[in-house]
Amino acid sequence: MGVKERLKSVDSLRRVVKRLKIHREYLHDAKFMSRHLLDGGRSTSHEQYRIMLVVHSLEKGMAHRSPRSFGATKAASLVKLLRAADYENHGSTAYAMGVSVLRSWREFHAERADRDLNAYGIVDSFLNEVDTSELAISPAGVRAIADRDPQRWSGLPFADFVSSRHSTRRYAATPVSDQVLDEAVGLAMLSPSACNRQMVRVHMIDDPVGKRLLYNTLHGTGGVDYENCRIGVVTYDSRSLEFYGERNQGYLNAGLFAMTLIYALHWKGVGACLLQFGNTTAEERILVERLGLAPSERIAVGLSIGQLEASDTVPASVRRTVAEVLRVDAAGSLGQGSSSTDGAAQSSLSIENR
Repeated sequence: MGVKERLKSVDSLRRVVKRLKIHREYLHDAKFMSRHLLDGGRSTSHEQYRIMLVVHSLEKGMAHRSPRSFGATKAASLVKLLRAADYENHGSTAYAMGVSVLRSWREFHAERADRDLNAYGIVDSFLNEVDTSELAISPAGVRAIADRDPQRWSGLPFADFVSSRHSTRRYAATPVSDQVLDEAVGLAMLSPSACNRQMVRVHMIDDPVGKRLLYNTLHGTGGVDYENCRIGVVTYDSRSLEFYGERNQGYLNAGLFAMTLIYALHWKGVGACLLQFGNTTAEERILVERLGLAPSERIAVGLSIGQLEASDTVPASVRRTVAEVLRVDAAGSLGQGSSSTDGAAQSSLSIENR
C-alpha cells in the first residue's frame, strides 16, 4: 500500500480533508453569488429578470380575490426599467411583458377613484409613447379559466403515465430531432418558475469535442450509449436572483424544469436520463468556458436523451413507502417529539422501475 492509500485509510484525516473541501466549495458559491448579484452591476440580462419579477408582482395583485387599487410604486418603477432598457431589449419577451402588464394595470385602475393619480399618469404617459400593437406574446395581466372541472382531469390516466417512465441509458441509432426537442422544451417552460423569471436554460451539446468533454466530466454517464445519445445540461442564470435568501432558488427551478422536460420527452416517446452534476467548481468552470455558457450560468444537472429501443433492461429502483416519506402534522402535534410515521398506514403503491 502506497503512502497516499495509507493516508486515505486514516478516518480522522479523511474527515479533515473532506471538511476543507466542503468549505472550499461553499466559499466558491459565496464568491460566485456576490460577483453576479452585486459586483457585476445591472447588466442587460439582469434587468430582464427584474422586469419579469415586477410584471409577475402586478399580475398577482390583479388576480387577488378582493382586488383593490394597488401597485403604484411597482408600476412606476417598471416604467423606469422599461425606459432604461436598451434597443436590443425592446425586442425581448421581458420588455413586451412589461408593456403589456402596464396596459392591463392601467385598464384595471381606469375606473377606480382610489387609484394613485401620479403613478397612473406615469403609466398612461409611457403607454401613449410606445407602440403596443405588435406585442409578440399573449397579453400579460390576468386570464379567466372557465369549466375548471377536477373530474375531467382525474379521468386522465396520469398514474399509468408516471409509472411507465424510467431512466434509460440505451438508445436506438435514430437521433432525436430538433423538432421533438423544441416541443418538449416548450412544455417544460410551463413548469413553475419563481415569480415567472424563467431563469432556466437547456444546452444540448452536439459538437463532438464538447460532447466528449461533457460525457467524460458528468457523473453517471457509465452505460450511456455515447454514439446514439444527445447530451446536454440544464442551467440557471444567477443574475435572476434578487437576494441572498434565494441562493438555492436556481437549483429548485432547474429541478422543476428538468422533471417536466423528462415527462414531456417521455410523452413524445423519447428516452432520457438525468445525469448528476456533482462536480467541483474547477470542473464547472471548465465546462462553462469550453461549452460557451454565459459566465453567470450554473449547471444544475446533465441530461442524455435518445430514441427508445424496442426493449430495455433497467434497474428496478424500488421506492420507499409513502409512509416513510409523507409527514402529516395533526393540530397540536408539533413539538411533541413523536415520529412522523407513528400510526401511519403502509402504502400499497409499488413503483419499481423509475
